[in-house]
Amino acid sequence: MGFKGINGIEINNILENFGRQYLVGNLGRPQKLEHIQNDKIEIGITYYDKFTNENPHWHPQQDEYQLMLEGETIYTDSLSKEKYTYKKDDFYYIEPFTCYLQESKAGTKILFIKIPTVNDKTVCRYCDKNNCLSRIDKFVEYKEYSLEEKKKIK
Repeated sequence: MGFKGINGIEINNILENFGRQYLVGNLGRPQKLEHIQNDKIEIGITYYDKFTNENPHWHPQQDEYQLMLEGETIYTDSLSKEKYTYKKDDFYYIEPFTCYLQESKAGTKILFIKIPTVNDKTVCRYCDKNNCLSRIDKFVEYKEYSLEEKKKIK
């Protein structure tokens, strides 16, 4: 009972067909593989088989930690307009309230860790997903709230 695992061949087969697999977490959506239940952390892998632009988004509660397993990904911070490029073996952190656009090259594979285990992804509905270089007014106002004020909004 002290060890639980998920077979690597099965993980890679799922990634090739579906692109993302959560391995650990308190997940509300069904996964292709049985995941390890945990109320404190989410861990998963994303695989981009072709060049991909993710929709601009931000997380009000989650800290995101990511390890590049393969390929290259570029993040554009919507507020500063700075670009951050990460390649194989790079490790990086994305703070809560960071609105970003992510572009990943074909063949990119990323291990991600999210704390806490909550689905708080907030898509920037008013941004052009291909050119998310400015924050929406509502987001800027929200970011300036205190933590107690933010809790009341959610």
